Amino acid sequence: MFNINDAQVLRDSLPELDLKASLPIGGNVSNYLQFYGLDVESLCPKNAHDIHHAMGVFTSAGFRVACHYYAPPPELIEGTVILVHGYYDHVGLYTHLLRYCLARNLAVFAYDLPGHGLSSGAPAAIDTFAQYTEVFSDCLQKARSVQGDKPLHVLAQSTGGAIVMDFCLLRCAQSQQQTGNIVLLAPLVRPVSWRRGSMTYAVVRRFVKAIKRSFAINSHDAKFLHFLSESDPLQCRLLPVAWVGALKNWLAEFERYQVCNKALTVVQGTGDTTVDWRYNLKRIKEKFPESEAVILQQARHHLANESQEIRDALCKELDQHL
Repeated sequence: MFNINDAQVLRDSLPELDLKASLPIGGNVSNYLQFYGLDVESLCPKNAHDIHHAMGVFTSAGFRVACHYYAPPPELIEGTVILVHGYYDHVGLYTHLLRYCLARNLAVFAYDLPGHGLSSGAPAAIDTFAQYTEVFSDCLQKARSVQGDKPLHVLAQSTGGAIVMDFCLLRCAQSQQQTGNIVLLAPLVRPVSWRRGSMTYAVVRRFVKAIKRSFAINSHDAKFLHFLSESDPLQCRLLPVAWVGALKNWLAEFERYQVCNKALTVVQGTGDTTVDWRYNLKRIKEKFPESEAVILQQARHHLANESQEIRDALCKELDQHL
């Protein structure tokens, strides 16, 4: 088993990231990897001995950022994918996408956002989305150091999508030069019921620092939903008011950005009740005229952890666009 105390010990003891060195396995590291299915034996049971796995931390935007790097043998690598998770998530919840990439000989650079997983920071909080973007930019540079002459793609879920879009809009030329295909899964722009939520924020921010989190039904996979609410020690149980304020400020910045012609693929489910996806698709198209939207019928918000049927449809789209 792996619990919150184990997580804190592991968070404090992770070594500096060395993408070429394998992390010594044992103790809390093994418990963590096996608990979430992040060990190479679980991800690639048929060729685990061929998969290189590095794990560690590096400093960015004032945080100790926890990272994983998985890679097939160098001669087989078809490209590298930077995997950016969503709000409240962490790398341990993304085994389906890790398995997908490795099965297609794509190396993966995955990291925990500040305040998430094994990264440092107040749980699920951030002062400004610019900190998220700075961390992503640094991750991009680290991934480039091992990509060789193969393409460097990006795959992001929800808030991860907002971070990637922010990077592209802020540094459009750099994003065009340094990244290959970018696929965003149910990207965040505006949440559902945002106007009401922002009015509530204006009132409660003066009196409380956080409110109790409610676990949304954001997938058709009942086991995943149960794991989140009952068994995942890395889940934050609060919604920090500061994060809502950071999102509000970012939305204003998003409106001010100039258009970027970087091509993006947006995969969106029609059963998504977390983000205001109809509004979001319009706004994304305005900011990224070359973007393409792919609609998955009935799919809910957490596309990385949807039912097997929906994940199969997602994988077919990823084969086309990633």
